[in-house]
Amino acid sequence: EYVVYAVNGVCLVEEIGPMRNSEEDDKTYYILRPNNNPSSVLYVPVDNPLLCGKMRYVFSKDEFDGIIAQAKNERMDWIDDRKKRITSFKEILLQGEMKSLMLLADCIYRKRLLLNQAGKRLSDADEHFFRSAERIVEEELAWVLGTQRSGALEYLNKALS
Repeated sequence: EYVVYAVNGVCLVEEIGPMRNSEEDDKTYYILRPNNNPSSVLYVPVDNPLLCGKMRYVFSKDEFDGIIAQAKNERMDWIDDRKKRITSFKEILLQGEMKSLMLLADCIYRKRLLLNQAGKRLSDADEHFFRSAERIVEEELAWVLGTQRSGALEYLNKALS
């Protein structure tokens, strides 16, 4: 079974049990292996509602299409105040809500285009937020479509245009 866990993206639930190689810990964990980093293992305590709340089922294609349709008709406004913008962007990434991530990526992309026209560029922080949001959206959509991230990006661009 696969789930999405926070900013780690799609993960295989390998098992539910004790932490491997630890005889002192008697807690039960969801043992997850991120699809985008198979050498990594994540341990999520089953009795921790805050951490378990960051886990959800992978969207179906129909659910993704519905989210894309909603996002297509909305825009996120650029926040001029750098500190407020960074706080807002961090919160969106931490929440991991798919429509908000799509709107965030679109907002930063539109700002990048405006800056490029003026011969300027995004700050490193804004570029980081853009790449992070884009990666999260594309990786899950690629998983749902059974394709690479480039195929997911093409699908997304076509659906949003």
